[in-house]
Amino acid sequence: LLALRDPATRSIKTNTGTAGALQDFNSTNLDYSAFGFSDAAQLFSYFCVPNQAALDTLVAWARGTDVYDEDSDGNITENRPWILGDILHSQPLVVNYGALGSLTKTNPDLRLVVGTNAGFVHMFGNDNGQEDWAFFPKELAPVLRQRAINPLSSEHVYGVDNTAVVYTKDVGRDGTISASDGDKAYVYLTLGRGGRAIYALDISNPDSPTFLWMIDNTSTGFGELGQTWSRPAVTTIPGYKDNAGKFKPVLVFAAGYDTNKDASGVGTADSMGRGLFVVDAVTGALVWSVTPAADSATNMQEAGLLHSVPSPVTVLDSNGDAITDRVYFGDTGGNLWRVDMPGPTLPDSSQDGFHIVQMADLNGGTDLTDRRFFNAPDVVRTSYRGNAFDAIAIGSGDRNNPNATDNQDQFYMLRDERVSPYATEFDRSADCDSDPDTIDDLRCNLPLTVDDLYDVTPNTIQDGVDAAERSAAVSALVAARGWRMDLGTGEKSLAKSLTINGKLYFTTFSPEVDNTNVCVPTPGTGLLYIVRLTDATSVEVVTIGELIPEITPPVFPPPPPPDIECPDCGKIILLLPLGKTLPTGVQLPVPYGSYWYREEY
Repeated sequence: LLALRDPATRSIKTNTGTAGALQDFNSTNLDYSAFGFSDAAQLFSYFCVPNQAALDTLVAWARGTDVYDEDSDGNITENRPWILGDILHSQPLVVNYGALGSLTKTNPDLRLVVGTNAGFVHMFGNDNGQEDWAFFPKELAPVLRQRAINPLSSEHVYGVDNTAVVYTKDVGRDGTISASDGDKAYVYLTLGRGGRAIYALDISNPDSPTFLWMIDNTSTGFGELGQTWSRPAVTTIPGYKDNAGKFKPVLVFAAGYDTNKDASGVGTADSMGRGLFVVDAVTGALVWSVTPAADSATNMQEAGLLHSVPSPVTVLDSNGDAITDRVYFGDTGGNLWRVDMPGPTLPDSSQDGFHIVQMADLNGGTDLTDRRFFNAPDVVRTSYRGNAFDAIAIGSGDRNNPNATDNQDQFYMLRDERVSPYATEFDRSADCDSDPDTIDDLRCNLPLTVDDLYDVTPNTIQDGVDAAERSAAVSALVAARGWRMDLGTGEKSLAKSLTINGKLYFTTFSPEVDNTNVCVPTPGTGLLYIVRLTDATSVEVVTIGELIPEITPPVFPPPPPPDIECPDCGKIILLLPLGKTLPTGVQLPVPYGSYWYREEY
């Protein structure tokens, strides 16, 4: 549809106006002053073109005209044969506007937002697939010439290479997002491999986006920001309120990826991406961060943060007050971290009030055991043998090098027995003594290592030769701080896990180890494991294709109509890649779970 459309009819915007205001994507607005340059020569250099005429031609190409005669037919005024850039890591995001205009709740206004590595973000209408508008961040200008030249190269060119995140505010609680009613819809765009920036657009009117803000590593307080792989979580935190005392929404995201970790061999310490940021969801202002930088009014120093954090973070509300008071994340050094936000106020310049603790160090420091985390942890509130704990489930694997076969990765379930926020600072020398039986602060026993976790790989609890061996295995698990499972040669966990009704679902990818036909490469094998959360028993493994599988989304189909045979209706199923489904057999009780509404801000 896009290739057939007249480029002149496309609504393409870029952030060249005052304070980033959106303007039409054309040569007039793409002038040197919009980029902060002193003259046109700097502009041409930035776009990798020699003069204004070449810039005009490049812009026409970007809009969709075949000015370079890609099809070699001599016609340079027709449409390019293909316009949409490749979509690698940006999963399409569905935005539901409800009964907007002439549409209804049963036939709602649905839009799709997706980024491409040509540097554009597109919104498409679900009703006809046509592009409503596109946005090109001006900071990605060098991508255009690289894409237009399209050289033969092993180095991929990246643009907007991550999945967007949407946040909506439905003032009237009528299920429809209407700008005329004061409703809001904001979309947040991270670049993945495309750069060190995050953008926010107001898409309350789906046909007319406006610019909210942009931050990058040159913004005050964000020097630590690496490549923005971490999709933000939209939430509220203690102490951050408006003048009326109402909690204001924030984005919580990890500090990003450092390409230092692209190097082969055991990973070394990074120079960026080491930590966590909290920003105002509406203004982009820095609210709080934890990085290796010195303490300040908005940053808490943690010198132990040595490795970049490309993954999304997991936020948790410990007491059910709808305010996030805990955050978990892993880093590319194989460490797992916990941040506590007990409130009720934000930390001051001395950074009293919020806390961070290293939960685990699971990297063995060799080529084989150089374990890295690229996924958010799955946090589950549960108990085992009468003891309450928060299960932290996460798997290791180098997503940057999925075809490596010299790794011994693992999947973990750690028992975090501190089920409420830590309210005090921690001083190991003052708060811990030499007798582990008299230690009151659980942080004295952290960080956990691989040796603190019971090895469930042999599945002895379930498959032991006799009752005595199985009982001894259970006792060993109870005494441990969780469990670990060895993955196969080259096998990696590259997606967040999912827990349903006490069962843990996690996916892995194994590259093809012995491919004799080098002319026809085989991608590998994606597997889905299903085990009990508490002890990893009842193992089931499902092959789901030759691909790197993401988390499997759960779906709850409605109950069957009367007199209709439908064994899986009304039960949770998992959507697997390539159109496959997996029934879980889990039946939610009537009225099929709880429904609630929470005013976002």
